[in-house]
Amino acid sequence: MANDLNKVLLIGRMTRDPEFKSVNGSSVVNFSLASNRIYVSNGDKKEETNYFDCVAWGKLADILKQYAGKGKQVAIEGRLQQQSWETPEGKKASKIRIYVESAQLLGGNASNSGGGPSDRGESSPSTYDSGQSSGYDEFSAGDEDIPF
Repeated sequence: MANDLNKVLLIGRMTRDPEFKSVNGSSVVNFSLASNRIYVSNGDKKEETNYFDCVAWGKLADILKQYAGKGKQVAIEGRLQQQSWETPEGKKASKIRIYVESAQLLGGNASNSGGGPSDRGESSPSTYDSGQSSGYDEFSAGDEDIPF
């Protein structure tokens, strides 16, 4: 039986400050990342922006609440999870969110302002891993291990 893989790596900018709440004593933040793709079509340079809903739990949520904000560039690693519900009108609805397992704060804010850690004289942690395992063994193959 083959193992399936649900893994997301994304670099983008936060579209708003993280929304913090506590659920059964655990910290949770919800935020949205915008990620741009630049490409050429028929000789014209084009840009496409995609928006992704994200959620982080525990210590990672606390760190993002404290150090990340609107416009901040963030690299995240996590997994996709579909949520389904029934609307008040009785229709089925669903959406896919990224459950963030690790994050790295990159660069400054898009506007270089906005109350980030550097504006408050604080230093921010550059990376945080929630410690949640993906369930897959990590390995590094050197050139001598390549079978061709």
